[in-house]
Amino acid sequence: MNKETDIAFKMEGASEHDVQLGNLSIDPARERKLVLKLDLFICPLVMLIFLVAYLDRSNLGRTLAWLGTSLEMPFPYSMQHTCFFEIPFSMLLKKLRPNRLISALIIGFSASIISAGFIKNAAGLYITRLLLGVFESGLFPCLTVLLTTFYKREEQAQRISYLFVSAALSGGFGGLLAFGLLRLDGAAGLEGWRWLFIVEGLMSAVIGIATFFFLPNDFETAYFLNEEDKALMRIRMQSSGQYAAEESFHIQEVWKTLKDPKSWLTSLNQISVNICSFGFSTFLPTIIKGFGYSSVLTQLLTVPVYIWASVFYLVIAHFSDMIRMRAMFMVPLCLVTAVGYAMMLGIDVHARGPLYFATFVCVTGIYCTVGLGVSWNANSHAGYYKRTMAVGLQQSIGNCAGLIAGQIYKSATNGRYVIGHSVSLAAICVAFCGNISMYLLLKYHNNKRAKMTPEEREEVIQSGSYEKKGGDYHPDFKYIL
Repeated sequence: MNKETDIAFKMEGASEHDVQLGNLSIDPARERKLVLKLDLFICPLVMLIFLVAYLDRSNLGRTLAWLGTSLEMPFPYSMQHTCFFEIPFSMLLKKLRPNRLISALIIGFSASIISAGFIKNAAGLYITRLLLGVFESGLFPCLTVLLTTFYKREEQAQRISYLFVSAALSGGFGGLLAFGLLRLDGAAGLEGWRWLFIVEGLMSAVIGIATFFFLPNDFETAYFLNEEDKALMRIRMQSSGQYAAEESFHIQEVWKTLKDPKSWLTSLNQISVNICSFGFSTFLPTIIKGFGYSSVLTQLLTVPVYIWASVFYLVIAHFSDMIRMRAMFMVPLCLVTAVGYAMMLGIDVHARGPLYFATFVCVTGIYCTVGLGVSWNANSHAGYYKRTMAVGLQQSIGNCAGLIAGQIYKSATNGRYVIGHSVSLAAICVAFCGNISMYLLLKYHNNKRAKMTPEEREEVIQSGSYEKKGGDYHPDFKYIL
């Protein structure tokens, strides 16, 4: 009997056949110790990666007032994002290896943002932001896919939440960083906004180098796992239906994903909530400044908003994993966000306190619905490449929201972003309906499989008909709702 069998237990004993089929229960104490080790060695680095990426993405919103004066240019946001590279980058992750590809992406956007600190005109900004979008576009889907190869489905929402918490924390940290660096205006003959770009770019480059050396490619080669840990990881992946060490890419996996209605439904939900997310994260400083505060005080006032978003999301993600439910959190939180935007539309523009409170209401649901939506999508596809394609497709379509957000928040009417808030309100209502639809679809499939007789189940397995749609159509695959 091998290592896998030795470290697992079953009430009436276990065989090699049990190991292969993933029919083993695992010693909870040993598994908790293993998961803690994964959390300590993977999650901090992943969080740092996404924190610096989001810092670089959102620094444009922090420098709008200075850019317009220095470069004599119109509003520059419309070319910040690109949405064509999520799928190619995520599909290449396994072949190129995570540490190589992800570190290359980080170095790429670091160079782009440092270059932005030396631009002379609007054209230079457009080019650097376009390159930034290219490199950053592959980062989130690659990190998401990487996490799904280390954690079981019921553990993924909390770990993916760390990415979004990093994004939220970057808002607070970025506000403090901007507060300090923008005060360097004139130092060494450079404007404050140039210092902000250069310093943030250098920080990202350091993280990129560390990523190459410390980010594990998979659990089989992870430097921090011993042989017993790796054996336990094999059982975990088998028992959750994710382990496919010999799986290789085939174009059929792409078609399986494109023909799966779940892929398009989650993508619709993603672009809807991303309209709110991109608009909020990039333009929150502009919105708060519209209350009449100074540019410096505006940066400080963004910090509490993002701290609240981070703490609340961590709590929600924890309970979502614990009870294996997504929709029961996402649906009501869509309504909370809708209330927040309605408040921002209805409250008098001179009522600073209530308007500031409304930003807390908005952000309460934004990060949770975006992050849990990513987890839900990844949980709903089985097979490495089908899941990878689904994650890439969702992010590719979802990131088109950046182009929309850049247009709807262009200008204010009588101090109020009526168009921006109205479109965001409509978008979160679409997400509300989409999440209910996703829940009903998955519940239908779960109920259908639960009603199968043993003979019907065996017939489907023997015929292999589920393989035409993907591993998540296996009779034993139960969707997380």
